[in-house]
Amino acid sequence: MSEADNPCYLIENKILFIPEKQCLVHTDSHEQIKLKPTASSCLLLLLRNHTEIVTQNELLAFAWGESHRQVSFNAFYQSILSLRKSFLQMNVEKQIITTIPRKGLLIQQEITIEKKWDHVVPEVEIELTDTPSVTPNKIENKKLPKLNLAEMLIIMFTVLIVGALLYPKISSENYFSGYVASKKYDGQCHYFVNADASNYSRHEGFIKEHPEMCSDNKFLYITAYPETKNISVILCTAGMDLSHDNSCQSVYYPRYDSK
Repeated sequence: MSEADNPCYLIENKILFIPEKQCLVHTDSHEQIKLKPTASSCLLLLLRNHTEIVTQNELLAFAWGESHRQVSFNAFYQSILSLRKSFLQMNVEKQIITTIPRKGLLIQQEITIEKKWDHVVPEVEIELTDTPSVTPNKIENKKLPKLNLAEMLIIMFTVLIVGALLYPKISSENYFSGYVASKKYDGQCHYFVNADASNYSRHEGFIKEHPEMCSDNKFLYITAYPETKNISVILCTAGMDLSHDNSCQSVYYPRYDSK
């Protein structure tokens, strides 16, 4: 595939998205953030359809491929939230991704997007560790017990069954794992805060200043940093550990000042 088939995207004249490397690069500070593969694919589709609404089904099909029908509600929101969190970390004041209720997502016309072909793709440094050498004599002296066909089949089926039983639990626990456990505020709502923030004063201040959001036992996932004014909130009717009977909406404050 030629270089022309793999353009990068300059967002708001300061954030370079490199699909080939699945990363964001700040053009001034050169800070890099590695994106999850599904999050990178979602961003790529939104950029290709700049100013147009992209439905959740379209994003799922593009990012997850043939297995998209088995993708849970939480997995999709995790990918979108990780994108918003990445832009927050790079101190982007505008909301790059906008949620259109009951329709999908889009990147608004006011967000400047420029395709770049003359970029320099940063090399990813991989640290190699020395592998201890093993002498041929040691290999020859170690004799592994041989398994017959029946024993091999039993082991294979056991691994598959255990994996099938454990996967739903493991995958559900990973959703929003980067957020501090929920707290109950005034008996009205639960809220989660991003664990990588140095303190949670802005999160707590936001909850106190927005009692209208903290009602009906709702669940709020708040992303904020003391160093920036941006705040991102996902408001749900149930916790993100539940994939059914849950409804969420996102709210973004590009320059939120606590009172």
